[in-house]
Amino acid sequence: MKLVVLTMCLVALVLAEEKYQEVENNFDISELLENDRLLVSYVKCLLNKGPCTPEVKKIKEKLPEVLETHCAKCTDKQKQIGKVMAQQVKKTHPELWQQLKALYDPQGKYQQAFQDYFSA
Repeated sequence: MKLVVLTMCLVALVLAEEKYQEVENNFDISELLENDRLLVSYVKCLLNKGPCTPEVKKIKEKLPEVLETHCAKCTDKQKQIGKVMAQQVKKTHPELWQQLKALYDPQGKYQQAFQDYFSA
């Protein structure tokens, strides 16, 4: 599950040398959260069930690293965006949330870290 959070965290980000850089400094998370169709589209990209924007494609490529490092290269803003987005997907689309968990954390090795992330 942590992978999902971190994945969503990187929706507007690309990898830089030390930290992931934001694709757009003025990323408005409220726009994504208010547009369910857009949110579902991003999730379907992550699930390999739909087309990807260039930004989401970059996120998808970085997911293994993000999960393994517990988002060590993420900025505080990226972590907050990821947390909010993951909570929204979990709340409004539990079936997609379960699919993300099954795809990105099939053995459940990130479950505890993910719970800690949500409670922080």
